[in-house]
Amino acid sequence: MKKYISKFILSLVSIPLISFGQQLNLDNSLTISSGADGFGRPRIAITDNGPIIIWRKDSTPKKIRASKWNGTNFSPPYDICSDDVLPSSWDGPELAAKGDTVYVVFTSTATTQSSIMLIKSFDGGVSFSDTIRVSENDPSHKFRMGNIRIDKDGNPVVNYMQYLLNWGEPKQMVNRSIDYGNSFLGSVNASANAPGEPCDCCKASLVLDNNDIYLLFRNNNLNQRNSYISKSSDGGLNFNLVENLDDFDWMLSGCPATGPSGILNGDSLLIVRRSGATGNDEIVYNNIYKSDLNYSYTRNIDPIIGKIQDYPEVAGKGDTLIIVWQDNRDNVPDCFLSYSTSGVEGLSLGIKFSDTTIFAPKLNPDVIYKNNLVHIVYNHNGLNSVEYVKGIFGQISSIEEIKKDKISDINYDILGRKSKNPFNKIIIK
Repeated sequence: MKKYISKFILSLVSIPLISFGQQLNLDNSLTISSGADGFGRPRIAITDNGPIIIWRKDSTPKKIRASKWNGTNFSPPYDICSDDVLPSSWDGPELAAKGDTVYVVFTSTATTQSSIMLIKSFDGGVSFSDTIRVSENDPSHKFRMGNIRIDKDGNPVVNYMQYLLNWGEPKQMVNRSIDYGNSFLGSVNASANAPGEPCDCCKASLVLDNNDIYLLFRNNNLNQRNSYISKSSDGGLNFNLVENLDDFDWMLSGCPATGPSGILNGDSLLIVRRSGATGNDEIVYNNIYKSDLNYSYTRNIDPIIGKIQDYPEVAGKGDTLIIVWQDNRDNVPDCFLSYSTSGVEGLSLGIKFSDTTIFAPKLNPDVIYKNNLVHIVYNHNGLNSVEYVKGIFGQISSIEEIKKDKISDINYDILGRKSKNPFNKIIIK
């Protein structure tokens, strides 16, 4: 039986805090697309010439649109696929970029059964190819919830969900190309060694490290909705190693429709995800060792009792980390970030980065980091728009004394974590 004490209250007054790091300075939101141009679930990537943003236009005719930085500003929205491919599904599209190569995957309903399609650009997103089918042409199955990363050679690696026609027997599949997306080798069931089955409406994600491929997904084992990681050490031919990421089991009868996200972090992966295992819906993060998938800790970022934190994304390099998510701490969903320039130990509490002129839901944040710049996009449902925020890290701050008057949590797990590393550290935020 798992027993834990989740909350003690400690009042802290006038504590001197030595802080080494850099300040993240955020610009005001910039409207990229609104109204008839669409504003559905934006995603962002960085090309050699700067950021490219894509999103769904959900009104008929449905489209996938983009806006690209041209050196001085963002271009007007433009279509990147033809109307007849019928891009659909609330979970996409997704994109990845490396240099001037850009890949976009999405669910299409133009085929007899829904399928995963890819379009690609080799000029930084100025023009895109015709659609290429990624999922198998299999009339006994349907496919959706695609995601994508680019390997070290510039080839796309795609994951997606496979279902029977009645949505039964969900599987998390991984399919890769070795000819820059012209064709795909054939999918591999990357969730086969997890108990139960994948959570049927939770998008998965990928982390690539040379020939190692890591699939991050939410599982459903008799309504235990924990997050899992599956590893291939042979370029996606086999996924033999799988581990549960959660300390405590999240028992939930319905699908939470949210999955984990991660990045490489030295000899480990930093993975963020939503968990409701303690009775509170929180964004938590793990440090997962790449070699054996064991982990050294699970921590909250900014727990808010009685609220729902959801849809986290993470970006970073080295000790610089940025995590974004949405939560309803102000009773209307809004977008927040936590950042550090000194590794996970320095992660800040939640900082609101969205437009404040209109009190309305702000949703679906995405983030990318490169060359000391942070690029964020999100939906502004008050303006029916896609919004972009740029951040830059400032000069290294000096030692300073910060006086804190706040309530902080002490988390103490009596029996210790599954990794047998007890979590008895006082965390002062």
